[in-house]
Amino acid sequence: MNAVIPISIWPKGLINCFLIKGDHKHVLVDTGVPGSEHRIFRQLEEHNIDKADIGLIIITHGHIDHFGSAAQLKKLLNVPILAHQSDLEAYTSGKADITTLKPNNPQWKLFKAMIKDQRARAFQPDILMKDDTDFSISNWGIRGKVIHTPGHTPGSISIILDNGEAIIMDMLATGILLGGIMLNSRIKHPPFHDDLRQLKSSFEKVISENGSRYYLGHGGPVSRELVIKYYNKYIDKKYR
Repeated sequence: MNAVIPISIWPKGLINCFLIKGDHKHVLVDTGVPGSEHRIFRQLEEHNIDKADIGLIIITHGHIDHFGSAAQLKKLLNVPILAHQSDLEAYTSGKADITTLKPNNPQWKLFKAMIKDQRARAFQPDILMKDDTDFSISNWGIRGKVIHTPGHTPGSISIILDNGEAIIMDMLATGILLGGIMLNSRIKHPPFHDDLRQLKSSFEKVISENGSRYYLGHGGPVSRELVIKYYNKYIDKKYR
């Protein structure tokens, strides 16, 4: 039975990554900020997951709080990394493309100035998704697929599982501040999106998959009802 296991990079859901349990191997989704590998390994041990059973790393988009430890984990685990070609420059430079960091609220302009010079170890993805082609993860014993969901960044991707669970990372957030601490049923914009018109199409694609539980990079998880509420409140009415 496939299952999604949340892994906390910063406490209270401020920054999340995830492990998807597979029948043959497991898949790690995102790697947190630089230096997160030991925190990830410790939580895997708490869930009785042998890191040697991880067969793939998926990086959902080119922001450093999501790919910051990818290079080190690739080395330690000796497994391939899957990502989308449209965010490749961020991965091969180790620097997020700040042109995609368009604040959703004025207060995030200061945060953008604080993080614009952040660096992580660069890496080359082994498997590059292109355009809107889906990628099956059945080779790892996981019944599901990776789909292209641009809008937060040009190369953002999401994971849709047959069991109704989905990992949509920074398509939306919940809570307060970066997205955690408390009020995890309070939906909101993440600090940044790149293109809200593209995001609208991506939400329509995700909603059409009829999922029931959605895991986020900041806050969450949330129900289908809250995903649709976010879409209606922040995206659909403004970009019809």
